[in-house]
Amino acid sequence: MDMRPRGQNIRARNKALRYSIKHCQCMKIRSHEAVQNRIPRTTHSARTGRFSAALALVAGFATLLFAGLLTASQPAAAQQGFGNFFTYQQPRKRVLRRKRAPAADTAATTDAKPAGKADAKKEAEKSGPKGAVYAIVSVPDQHVTVYDATGRIARSRVSTGQAGFRTPVGVFSVIGKSRYHHSNIYSGAPMPWMQRITWSGVALHAGVVPGYPASHGCIRLPYSFAPQLYGLTKVGARVVVTSRDTEPVVFSHALLPLPKMQPPPVGSQQALKRDASVELASMGAPASTMTTAAVPEETTDVDSTKPLNPIAYAAALRERAVADKAVADKAAKEALAAAQAAGEEARLAVDDVRKAEADLKAAEAKVADLEARAAAPAPAAAPAAGTPEATTSIETDKAAAQSELARARGALDEARTREAAKTPAAFAAVEAWKRATAAAEAAGDLVAQADRRREQVSVFISKKEGRIFIRQDWKEVWEAPVTIRDPERPLGTHVYTAVDAAPDGSSVKWTAITIPAEGAAPKEANRGRSKDKQEQPESRAPTPPETAAGALDRIELPEGARERIAELLWTGGSLIVSDQPRSYEMGEYTDFIVLTR
Repeated sequence: MDMRPRGQNIRARNKALRYSIKHCQCMKIRSHEAVQNRIPRTTHSARTGRFSAALALVAGFATLLFAGLLTASQPAAAQQGFGNFFTYQQPRKRVLRRKRAPAADTAATTDAKPAGKADAKKEAEKSGPKGAVYAIVSVPDQHVTVYDATGRIARSRVSTGQAGFRTPVGVFSVIGKSRYHHSNIYSGAPMPWMQRITWSGVALHAGVVPGYPASHGCIRLPYSFAPQLYGLTKVGARVVVTSRDTEPVVFSHALLPLPKMQPPPVGSQQALKRDASVELASMGAPASTMTTAAVPEETTDVDSTKPLNPIAYAAALRERAVADKAVADKAAKEALAAAQAAGEEARLAVDDVRKAEADLKAAEAKVADLEARAAAPAPAAAPAAGTPEATTSIETDKAAAQSELARARGALDEARTREAAKTPAAFAAVEAWKRATAAAEAAGDLVAQADRRREQVSVFISKKEGRIFIRQDWKEVWEAPVTIRDPERPLGTHVYTAVDAAPDGSSVKWTAITIPAEGAAPKEANRGRSKDKQEQPESRAPTPPETAAGALDRIELPEGARERIAELLWTGGSLIVSDQPRSYEMGEYTDFIVLTR
């Protein structure tokens, strides 16, 4: 391969091409001049001229081929390809991509970089979120800020919805997460690190963040920050989207309840097992069906006398409910077996009665036939029928039939007596099975209730609806009317979050987020009215926005509301107060959603 520089190779190739073209043009001009001047030539001379022209043409092509193959130093990839003879496709230039700078506010998460990998791991463990984690998205500032019990832990730029696809503003929560997700609206567009906040398609996910609103309603996150936020949040984490930047403040108020600490639940599975065994024994169930249910051993490590917070109490309640359900399921299974056995015995007793009745009818018919034969006169054609031997045979058969009739009557009485005992027992066994099944279903409901109580509680007070709502694990728990003083004044929208709590429940750290009110659009002057009427100023001054404390001061909770909230409240619980009603975005698998725009 020619090791000369690429520029020298190209110049040599171009020079060879120019020489070959010039040589061909000269040969063509000479041939043309010979024809124009009509120079007489002999046959030998003509053949010699044509041979020379062909030789010159071949030499020209050989020169071109030589210049294209030898003088041009092609790369190895081009020499192995199937390009033309005189040139080759130049390889594409490789674009070197520079690594993007991290979009997250690293200064907010860590103060200094650890020295080594071990220190980095320890630092990561120490810098994990504490308490409840929630995020605030500021649409005009195009950034998201993440908070926990200690304050701000991360911040990143975002890209919200462009004109015509504005991102909704209000109070939301993470209702679904997916590491690898593709849009079912926009032709399967990739949406990695997706965290859904509405079922209508709004979510936080990794994407292009140009520095201005560019999405179709979602909240795009930089690829360097999306995994970090994905790891910080859990399903149910609160997400607040505002039209102006706002920050949470540490807050306290007398209306915010303290959690209710409760002693561990008392076991009941032994009583269930004892009651089930007694009921089965009273029904006369066989001993094989009265096996005792295996009761799980107590595995709770908490002290039996130490009060538990609502979440720990729910865990202990679930453990006990699971044990009760195991006993109830076993009792229902045994009751079903006993009911089936009693039903089979009752069916056999009924069959015995029917068979005894059929045997009795046959015996009665036989006796009646023999009596009729004995009373009938002997026909003249059969003189042997009236002989003493014939009469003795009829009497013997009649006596045997009478004995068989007596046995059939006795068997029928016994069958009816047995059927009279078995049929009510079968009905009683069925009723016992129904009660055992209901008890098993109730135990299952207790397990589901305990599972629900392990999740954070959400409370919403709506001035528009005039009611207080309690939801937990995205399920409705309780609602009641609420009284709000000065209903003509707006409450605003405020989110109170229990970010941390003392282990004994003696205190709770609350934060308050006040969502800025949406500015009303200026009213346009009506055409056709006089200038004086248009320029009349409004005498009413604008009402100042309500503060977080002022909103709670105007609320009177119904009786029993504080107790219900206290039984369920722990870290992560929240209270939302708003003028707005519940959003149409709410569904069976969502927390409270409040739209302020």
